Amino acid sequence: MRKIKLDNSDLLTYFETVEKLKKQPSMDEYLEGYRKVREATPFDTEVDKYRSAHSELRRLDKKRQSLIDSFIDELNPISSSTARTAAKSGNINILHERMIYQKAISEKTDAEIVALIVKQRTEAALAFQRSVEQSLEQLLVLSSDSEKSNKIRNKISTLK
Repeated sequence: MRKIKLDNSDLLTYFETVEKLKKQPSMDEYLEGYRKVREATPFDTEVDKYRSAHSELRRLDKKRQSLIDSFIDELNPISSSTARTAAKSGNINILHERMIYQKAISEKTDAEIVALIVKQRTEAALAFQRSVEQSLEQLLVLSSDSEKSNKIRNKISTLK
């Protein structure tokens, strides 16, 4: 079983990035404008001006895509290190299986991928919470058993 990330800072960063992207033109609009500038102007200076005017959009989109890629990797049940190790030892099937999972997850929308991450982390957090509660219950039982045995020892020592 893969270790599930319980820190949600990357999700918060993703949502902040998406909010900032909403204030920018879409990537399709940018790419269309870029294509028009390249066709209209044979000089690189105009193209460079257009690119630099939209550097924030490109930076945010790269950041969003990088976060989605990390979510896809987290959702994949076969880790890259497991797949590489298996491939080095001659078991290429595990590497192939990882690629199939990767492709299937990649075909989902960003919203679906984020929803899967939230669901997976919620389930992991709840399992962790149950584990902590169970551990606390065991410690309480051990503590009460220890107190009982100490009381018995004290009674025995006072009887002597």
